[in-house]
Amino acid sequence: MITLNTKKILIPIDFSETSMRAIKHGAFIARLTKGELILLHVQEKSELLDIILPAISMKDVSTITKFLEEKLDKLAADVSKEYGIRVVPIISMGNITSEIVEMAKENKAGMIVMGTQGSDSSNDLFLGSNSYRTLTKSDIPVMTVRTDAPKLGYANILLPVDTSRHSRQKVVSALQLADKFASHVHVLGILDEDDEKHEYKLKVILPQIKKMAEEHKLGCTTEIRKARKRAEETLKCAEAVKSDLIVCMRDETTEFPGSILGTYAHSLLNESKVPVLCIPPEVHPENMEQDSIGGMW
Repeated sequence: MITLNTKKILIPIDFSETSMRAIKHGAFIARLTKGELILLHVQEKSELLDIILPAISMKDVSTITKFLEEKLDKLAADVSKEYGIRVVPIISMGNITSEIVEMAKENKAGMIVMGTQGSDSSNDLFLGSNSYRTLTKSDIPVMTVRTDAPKLGYANILLPVDTSRHSRQKVVSALQLADKFASHVHVLGILDEDDEKHEYKLKVILPQIKKMAEEHKLGCTTEIRKARKRAEETLKCAEAVKSDLIVCMRDETTEFPGSILGTYAHSLLNESKVPVLCIPPEVHPENMEQDSIGGMW
């Protein structure tokens, strides 16, 4: 069963406003759960001068690396002082997404929190596409942060589910986080407009999730919605119930199956105004052919 480990949280840093937003969320979670942060900056040689030091001409890579180390060290010290947590700065060089995933593994991180410009992306290192590539490669949960939050914490978590086995795997992680923040959980059963045959399954599954939430002494509401565009409907629901976090599964798809740009998770992280926590599926080949309704609960 998938569980959420926040003892070490990795945050990719490019010193942009976007990545600073991610620090606020990651540091807040780490402080609450007595975890630590890893601030990772990935150097890409071809982009260093244009993006990081546009007004300075530095030909020597070692000089640039030293400058970045000092900049990252200061940022780590400031974050550590502000939140009272351990913060480890790391400089790496290579492909951004590959390095993020590799450094997360090497440092035994249990979660990645990163900023994304989403569909409004222009020129930051960590654009929506890099966030999504990291999400698809990572075997640990990835939280993406697109906009400033009026306040930190997750009082209302939106948990969209369908009838797939993978979709239901994220429930434990969602409830773990909700337990830490004393959150209310709103479970959204989401279906295609004409998908009547699976509606009865959701009417069985949703009360089971509500019972699990209540066992954790969490407030929980449920509803079923049908829509042609599930991601769009999910975001409408998030706004309606004033959610400040959406928990989804990495392989959940809706429109355009097989198309990267058409995946449910990608649509959410590109358009959501609140953070999106994406959980990787836990695959058990021996269970692939089974599709029981209540077995997960």
